[in-house]
Amino acid sequence: MKKTLIALAVLAASSAAMAQVTLYGVADIALGAVNATGVKSDANMKTNDAQNDGNSRWGIKVVEDLGGGMKATAQFEQNIDYSTGAADVASGRYAYMALDGGFGRIKAGRTLSPSFFGVAAWELTGAANFSAVANQFAFAGGGSRNSREFSYTTPKMGGFSATLGYVTELDGVENGGLGSKLDANAIYAAGPLAVGLSYWKNDKVAAGASTDGNYALGANYNFGAFILAGSFQDAAGPSQGWSLGARVPVGPWAFTVDVAQDTGFDDTDYLLYAGYSLSKRTTAYFDYRRDGKSNKAGGKSAVDADIYGIGVRHNF
Repeated sequence: MKKTLIALAVLAASSAAMAQVTLYGVADIALGAVNATGVKSDANMKTNDAQNDGNSRWGIKVVEDLGGGMKATAQFEQNIDYSTGAADVASGRYAYMALDGGFGRIKAGRTLSPSFFGVAAWELTGAANFSAVANQFAFAGGGSRNSREFSYTTPKMGGFSATLGYVTELDGVENGGLGSKLDANAIYAAGPLAVGLSYWKNDKVAAGASTDGNYALGANYNFGAFILAGSFQDAAGPSQGWSLGARVPVGPWAFTVDVAQDTGFDDTDYLLYAGYSLSKRTTAYFDYRRDGKSNKAGGKSAVDADIYGIGVRHNF
């Protein structure tokens, strides 16, 4: 009996020490087209484009329980082009290590930025490729990812959490910039309310560029029958504006209407979306986005463009 108990204890200890490995991915293929002023394109296959819900990808995630409430995580993820089967290191999305515990999370590597998570906390499409907010304002005026980032995320406290990310000066130069970068968010998500504040700033900028920080503050509220979301955007330089939208779930259907206006460039984008859940992991969707012309010099878009897509997304 004693030997049996010892054997069971050894087995339990070895099992706890084993890492959990998850292989996962997304397949997203659409038929899409872009009709711009003076230019009309025929429809063709879209795999990692503005008409897709998201980029197709594969990834591997390894999590090890270190005991005492701590765990170590390593994750790698890259894009896959389902139209050709191509995948390459240059399309890397995630490549990081993290340590989690009661103190929060410490992470290092290439990852989605704190500013991205601050916007994704309230944005209605889950930061889809066709998002009116993301295409108009990006993520507080910046990209969705940081390479060579060190970050700390607080534990969740009554629905509140915050992340502070930092890219060193030398790493910033190697990223193609001119110096260090500070990237942060503050998120509240509890009950029907979600609020996200995003902020980032580069220590050095190109000659003539604004040295101001970049902000985005948004929120959504779930009324049950529909979700209402809005935001204020203030990126460095002349770009600033707002967004307002609603998402209405009807059984397996979900409908989204969103408007994002850059008042600094007099530029307005619209999104209409309809999605049908074929299962918990598979959704058929249609999206239409109007990419408005900027009516001020130096704007984002020289012409009006209508962007269409109809596709299927499968998570595995």
